[in-house]
Amino acid sequence: MAVTTTSLAPLDWIVFKIAQRCNLNCTYCYVYNRGDDSWKGRPPIVPDEVVSAVGRRIAEQCAKYSLERFVVEMHGGEPLLVGKARMQRIIDSLRGLCPGVELRLILQTNGLLLDEEWLVLFERNGMSFGISLDGPPEVADRHRVFLNGKGSTRQLLQNIERLRRAGPRFDRLLGGVLCVVDPTVNGGDVVRWFVENGFDCFEFLLPDVNYVNQSPGWPGVAPFRRFLQEAFDAWYALEERAPQIRLFEVMLMAFMGIKPQLDALGGDLRKLCVVESDGSIGVSDVLRFCQGEFSVDRLNVATDPLDARTDAYRIDEIQRPSAKCEACPHLQSCGGGYLPHRYDGRSFANPSIYCEALYAVAERMAAALRADVPPSLIQIRPTAAGSTAGRLEVSP
Repeated sequence: MAVTTTSLAPLDWIVFKIAQRCNLNCTYCYVYNRGDDSWKGRPPIVPDEVVSAVGRRIAEQCAKYSLERFVVEMHGGEPLLVGKARMQRIIDSLRGLCPGVELRLILQTNGLLLDEEWLVLFERNGMSFGISLDGPPEVADRHRVFLNGKGSTRQLLQNIERLRRAGPRFDRLLGGVLCVVDPTVNGGDVVRWFVENGFDCFEFLLPDVNYVNQSPGWPGVAPFRRFLQEAFDAWYALEERAPQIRLFEVMLMAFMGIKPQLDALGGDLRKLCVVESDGSIGVSDVLRFCQGEFSVDRLNVATDPLDARTDAYRIDEIQRPSAKCEACPHLQSCGGGYLPHRYDGRSFANPSIYCEALYAVAERMAAALRADVPPSLIQIRPTAAGSTAGRLEVSP
């Protein structure tokens, strides 16, 4: 019998780690360079039996919760290392085991292996893809390097230019770009660089650190605050020419009463899980750099349903915002921040280590909305200790 519920957000998204190896060695990578070595003991390429088990679990989950759609995000490592023939078999197997379910297939790649044949495969299968790109080579190559330590970005940009010259397929299938923030540069310059180079949808990611696991040379939060404020100001000034930047858009929508669903902004982790190439079901692969109990896999698609993870990993408990966050006038915008960034060695009951930066951007957004939305149409509801930096409401 199908289950319907309003209190539980059913899991409807899997990040599927189909490859455990990568052709890059990015210095900030949470998989290879932040203390998690679990990838070494997993199959380099996902076996057929794990793909089949994933397909059956998706079908089971959709039947249980009356889900008509489900997202599978192919991830790695570098997922294109599986090769085109193997990728097509993975897709065919998943779809064959989920009749009646609309599987939305997406993929995240570093883009270095992309060619026209890959784009044809994506188009044939109704897939979109994202690319990891941190900006111009002089910025990105500080961290995005090959296994030999040499920068990779010029090669990537040349590859993108070649694919664009071949026709519109690349930009038609490109879902967006992920950019890890480098706090030593001007955020506005990075926004403008992406726009000038034809990227109309990209996302800023804050590097994965927390209170007990920080990268070498950690500069503190202040440079990230400056970067995000510069980036927001530049983006907002572009008005109708502005590209999509999900972090800013989701934070702004929260002022209109739309709860963030982005995991980087406290989105509900009951809706998403990671499945590794050996079938392990985790809370989040990023969470493993917190180590301890959160780096240990307790479930596997061979033996466990997908929704077992909510109780097994105490998702409701660990993702609950801290008391300090609950009292903050900008909780609706940042959601307490990304869960791995809240860890202090004992619990996640803390503001994000990037709290100061997220708060400052929310303040900037509130000021911009006050200036641009006619006062006769809106009121700003005080949310804490008389603050007027809370949710904007349209007056009847």
